[in-house]
Amino acid sequence: MTELFFDEIRTERLHLVRESVADADLGERYESMNEDAIEDGELAYVPIEPFEHLQDAREYVAQREGRMQSGDAGTYVVRPREGEPGAGEPAGEAELFAIWDEQTAFMTFGLRKRFWGRGYSGERAAAFLRVAFEHLDLELVSVTHLVGNENSRRAIEKYVDRYGGRRVGRFRNQHVVDDEPRDVVRYEITQVDYAESGERPDCEFVEERENRRESP
Repeated sequence: MTELFFDEIRTERLHLVRESVADADLGERYESMNEDAIEDGELAYVPIEPFEHLQDAREYVAQREGRMQSGDAGTYVVRPREGEPGAGEPAGEAELFAIWDEQTAFMTFGLRKRFWGRGYSGERAAAFLRVAFEHLDLELVSVTHLVGNENSRRAIEKYVDRYGGRRVGRFRNQHVVDDEPRDVVRYEITQVDYAESGERPDCEFVEERENRRESP
């Protein structure tokens, strides 16, 4: 475990694992995110480019590792657990960014196209909410989607409603995709919303690879 974020998070169907250059299979990460692996439309709403070579994969993992080590974010590769189609494969990436001086956090999630439609976004979000509110004691978690991204809108609205959150509004020119500024829609869930919802995600948090702490 880093000083702030868990090394691993396990939900019913997902295994979120901290990435580092030393531990990562860079060949696997490259194969999952190169031009041949990315399907049509998969990155239409994501401000990243497919990997062109193995060094791209290394730099990507190193940047994520740096955010984890600095305490700025919990950064994880997402893998389906045993029993799920594609079990053990890198299905996507998830990050929980902490803005400490504001006592807030925001979440991001990217998923390979063949894993869409399984409800993984909500399952990952529930685990991150528990980390943010019960472990880090933050006051608010936000999430956004680009205008036009209907898949993300539906997934986000479902878990925001479950935990008593709300749609804040549309904000202009917040992200750049394909060199074009894009509007986003923002949602928020407060610690009070989370507590009053009565929902408690069933997760297992792993502080170190050999030291797992079961959820109560």
